[in-house]
Amino acid sequence: MTKKTEKKSAKKVTVEKNKSAATLKEVNNTLTSTKKDLETQVEDLSAQLKKLRKKSGKKASKMLKKLDASYHRRLVHLQTEFEQGLATLSTVQDKVLESLPNIFSVKSSPTKTGAVKSTTPVALKTKTPISKPRPKPPVKTSTIASIKGIGPVMQKKLAEQGITTLADIGNTPKSKIDTLKQFEKERGFNTWKEQAKTLLANNEAKNS
Repeated sequence: MTKKTEKKSAKKVTVEKNKSAATLKEVNNTLTSTKKDLETQVEDLSAQLKKLRKKSGKKASKMLKKLDASYHRRLVHLQTEFEQGLATLSTVQDKVLESLPNIFSVKSSPTKTGAVKSTTPVALKTKTPISKPRPKPPVKTSTIASIKGIGPVMQKKLAEQGITTLADIGNTPKSKIDTLKQFEKERGFNTWKEQAKTLLANNEAKNS
């Protein structure tokens, strides 16, 4: 659509709007005056009815009947005019809506979009590490402290005299026999030698 065509269409719309606005204003004024006229006449008739009701006699009743009939006719006439005005207003509104062109309608063209190929990473094969056999924990061997009757204090005394191993007690060398006899008065001394031999045998069995 060119600029000239758009200007002409806009001008036409403006003219139609102005005409419609003038028509709507005229109809609205008519309805307003009709409503005011109806209200004024109703008030006048009500006032006359109040005055006549105060009077008695046949003349008053006849006048009341005439006024009631006149009031009814006038009311029907005003109601008809009011309904016609509403119908006219509705018709004008429909014409205004129909006369408005669709100036700003734009055709939208679909855009082409290229499909993006998604690539999934290939999982790399990893070699499973060969588990090396764990070294065996060292075998716990018995010491002098394993002999019943030799506590930390006695073990220190024996060490001061050069007796530090189970062999020194179980298989006492000749050089340490006299030294070991110095402890013969200690409690449980008579069992030390046998205990030491048994513990030495157990150590050999564990290490073999």
